[in-house]
Amino acid sequence: MSTLEPNVDLMEHTLVLAEKGWGTTHPNPMVGCLIEEDGQVVAEGYHQQAGGPHAEVAALGNLDRTPREGAVLYVSLEPCSSTGRTPPCTSAILDAGIKKVVVCAIDPDSRHAGHGLDLLRNQGVEVVLAPPELGERAARLNFIFNQYVITGRPLIALKMATSANGMVAERAGYPSRVTGEAARADVMRWRRLFPSICVGSGTVIADDPSLTARLPDEEWCPVRIVVDSTLATLSPTFAPRKVYTDEHATRTILLTTTNGMENLEAVARAKDYGVRIIEGGAGPDGRVSPSAIRQALVDMELCGMYCEGGSALARSMLSAEEVDYVFHYQSSKTFNSPEALYGPDFAGLKIGHEIETKLGEDHLRHGYL
Repeated sequence: MSTLEPNVDLMEHTLVLAEKGWGTTHPNPMVGCLIEEDGQVVAEGYHQQAGGPHAEVAALGNLDRTPREGAVLYVSLEPCSSTGRTPPCTSAILDAGIKKVVVCAIDPDSRHAGHGLDLLRNQGVEVVLAPPELGERAARLNFIFNQYVITGRPLIALKMATSANGMVAERAGYPSRVTGEAARADVMRWRRLFPSICVGSGTVIADDPSLTARLPDEEWCPVRIVVDSTLATLSPTFAPRKVYTDEHATRTILLTTTNGMENLEAVARAKDYGVRIIEGGAGPDGRVSPSAIRQALVDMELCGMYCEGGSALARSMLSAEEVDYVFHYQSSKTFNSPEALYGPDFAGLKIGHEIETKLGEDHLRHGYL
């Protein structure tokens, strides 16, 4: 029977520490760790980036001494027990002489998946798991990592903002402010989490978006994927789009079809911009097939993608069942113009493990499909 009575507040603090690695650890998970001695936190750490120290090693390094007898190590995810780019964290814990470990969530990676906990217990370490509710929160934090490591499939998330009456634009082909400031700030936060972002050619032509995460302390650019079956976004009819001409242009990738590759003027223009083109398979409608989008992510070793549509691409992805997760922002506004553009039927989607959030006058629901 366990003699360790873990502190729930300290468990929750490991999640706060883990989130410091928001968007910087791919393809690894976010992990936070702290060391408690006699009721006091004496060191903490988190995983900052793939190839760098894991959270447990960071916390032990920040302690910079041998932990005292009775020290407890709290960690948001099961310590790894295999050697990758770094040595196993279970070895670091044992070498430090720590005999009590509190873990919030089991690592779904088959190389670990409870093996790390068994290894520690077999070496005389007392291991306690967090209560189920906290464990679920810890696991959900790494929803991109979880799918990728379990299935090998990149997680594709679809984000759409609709008016109260289901419209995505007040006038088709023109930019519209659907949601308020709080919801737009939330979108930036999620953009910062995902390693890549995706839009269709219609969005690039109509909105000329930058597709960066503009946060209070930084502007960060994910890999930007433009799905454009004919390379229409490179037409001289339009002023050069931001995604091809800004300081992040080399992080833009055009995903097109054989038909697009035959547009030699557009191909040459992309080369002049320094923008990479990938040829993917086309569906019966001649457009880039949704399966080709996922395959491009696999080929580029990207574990996740935040797809911002527009409406045509969203419908295509949903119809092909190539969406794993959905973010639906619903505004309190209504767009009643005859030229307003309908979005997909989000009311009919069955969202699993749904999370709901109020953002100013707007509402976000997100979860698995």
